[in-house]
Amino acid sequence: MHLPARGKILITVALASLVTSTLAAPSQASATATDDDPTIVVLPRGSQSVPQRPTLEAIKRTAKQRNMTLADAIDAHVAHAVATNPSVTARAKEDGVDPAVVEPEMKIDDLWVSELTDLKVAAEGNKITLEEAIETIAWQPRLNEVGAKLEVRYPAELSGLAVLDDGRRAQIGFKGEIPADAIELAKTLPVTVELVGSKGFSEKDLEQARDAAFAQVSARRDLVETLSGGYDTDTGVVTITVKPRGMPRDATGQRAVSAQLQPAQPANKKISVRLRLTENDLVTPQDSYMRGGGLLGGCTTGFNIINQNQPNDPDQRRTTTAQHCGTGGALYANHNVHLGKTLSDYASGSSSYDVASWTRGDFVLTRTFYYDWNNARYAYYVGTSPAKGQNICAFGMSTRVAKCANISQIGLSYPDARGLIVMDRQISIAGDSGGPWYKGNTAWGITMGLCGANSCFTPAYLIPSALGAAWKVWTAPPGT
Repeated sequence: MHLPARGKILITVALASLVTSTLAAPSQASATATDDDPTIVVLPRGSQSVPQRPTLEAIKRTAKQRNMTLADAIDAHVAHAVATNPSVTARAKEDGVDPAVVEPEMKIDDLWVSELTDLKVAAEGNKITLEEAIETIAWQPRLNEVGAKLEVRYPAELSGLAVLDDGRRAQIGFKGEIPADAIELAKTLPVTVELVGSKGFSEKDLEQARDAAFAQVSARRDLVETLSGGYDTDTGVVTITVKPRGMPRDATGQRAVSAQLQPAQPANKKISVRLRLTENDLVTPQDSYMRGGGLLGGCTTGFNIINQNQPNDPDQRRTTTAQHCGTGGALYANHNVHLGKTLSDYASGSSSYDVASWTRGDFVLTRTFYYDWNNARYAYYVGTSPAKGQNICAFGMSTRVAKCANISQIGLSYPDARGLIVMDRQISIAGDSGGPWYKGNTAWGITMGLCGANSCFTPAYLIPSALGAAWKVWTAPPGT
């Protein structure tokens, strides 16, 4: 099981039927647990709300009868729907977009076609079948929705979300007692859910502890070349990783540097801060230098944004990329299915987040982004409440192909790149910087580059913090 590292486990059960056979019986756990131990409520998959997908099941039967792959059968179903129902591409035509290269705005049961397209990519990246991807990944945006509601209701209590067991289990943590309505919300997820209470810290507590420790270590610029700060919502450990200006060759010297840099421990005893020294580069921005996912100088555009205070002014719509891509002017270019180029100018940026905005040149901005080479889709939503282990996809102009990975860390911060989400592998290369991270029609973020050895991005929900409260991803109402 994936549980907090410290303390014994007390299993609290609202109904006896909620306990799975893999867990200790309540009486066994209660015999050794104390008031300070985490508490766990388990909602087994068999008792959860499972989505009914009659159309998808019919497509599976067709695929089996015709000896087709499920992916090909889905494509055939969508092609037939497009041919018989012009409304699924109507908005693209109204916006002057070639409907042949924009995904049809339709669902198969509860899943958008865009989600199914990404699930094909995720299946390849995770080396599983499309059927397994639908089973283990398609539900993950629902966890974000549950997390977003809990963040509003319990901002000082929620201690993190996680996708576990390769997408077959979810975990939701709380600083104190598990709220009753959190259990009700968790029942809407179609997987086994563990709700962990009495962890003793929230994610807000971890952020504050990270920022305090980061500030203390960052102040020693005489010793520190660069640093990063992150936290683990499972263990409550804050890690400050430092690349010293000169790494001592011997262990004694390294211990001496560590002692000089060691930040104070938080007042909350459930949170600990650890310092780690490294000789390696901590972050590698990909390149020095309007539809999202297009080429901008040596980088990639992320998502187009709009000023909510002036929504009808075309000049108050911009595109985004990474701040580290530079300033000045740069040539924006569409993919070759659309062609066309325009000169874009740097408009605004941030000293704290790796996000910048650029002008539209003489182009008309759209609410679409390239999710793959020559293929575009609309952005409907902005992703919030990310979960560790969650699958997210990306596109960049150097990679030129959609790829997906799983979240390994949330909230990693550097001096000029805060709040990064780190993946479990490298799927981006130089030139992908600024490109879109997404799942289905949800805008998740903008490529930073590599954090350590893995790809990382700035979450799209931080755009108002980076560029001003009025700015947000320009989204379209969900299609029909």
